Amino acid sequence: MLRSVALISSSVIASAASAGLWTVGSGIGYDFASVAQAMSDTRVQDGHTVQIFSGLYDGFDTGAKSLVFEPGNSPGIVNFAGDVRVRTGSQVNFEIGGYNSGLSGGTPQFDQFIVTANANYLGTLGIRLIDGFSPMLGDSWALIQAGGTITFSGLLDAPALGGGLSWNVQVVAGSGEFGPSGSSLVVSVVPTPGALALVALAGMITNRRRR
Repeated sequence: MLRSVALISSSVIASAASAGLWTVGSGIGYDFASVAQAMSDTRVQDGHTVQIFSGLYDGFDTGAKSLVFEPGNSPGIVNFAGDVRVRTGSQVNFEIGGYNSGLSGGTPQFDQFIVTANANYLGTLGIRLIDGFSPMLGDSWALIQAGGTITFSGLLDAPALGGGLSWNVQVVAGSGEFGPSGSSLVVSVVPTPGALALVALAGMITNRRRR
């Protein structure tokens, strides 16, 4: 079932995110070793951006802070052993620069969350196109795969698409990583409702003329 989502302006998030940048990773020199540690640190404040490098972490809850999260290593795969909860007021920006997930080999071309348990997404889902990539009708990406359930009731912050195309967000049963018992949050490119209606109308008019 297709689900329409509200669009918001990316400039609102971008202006706030410039206030601070923090990194979460397992190597030397990173600010925090876990997302939970970053959430509890008083230096991480509303409007800041938290980059989560590719790797395996415990599940996380964005908590009461209004933050911007950027997963992966431009782009990359972030694995969570537990639940993920993105609360209202926070945003995760997923970069998309191609079709290869990287899960079966090669370099990932779009950011992904792989969650062993459940994902509850109440915040804003950000889409960022990179490397000059231009989506086409029918393209789709599983940005979040979970071993349990995924719920999504957030907003979408994505670049406008030309040619009568728009973005669609839906939760589907099954996951390439977890099989039929899992679930996936899929972003796809579909015709805008208005453009679809115009195509149908044009077809009706053409058929009448031929008669």
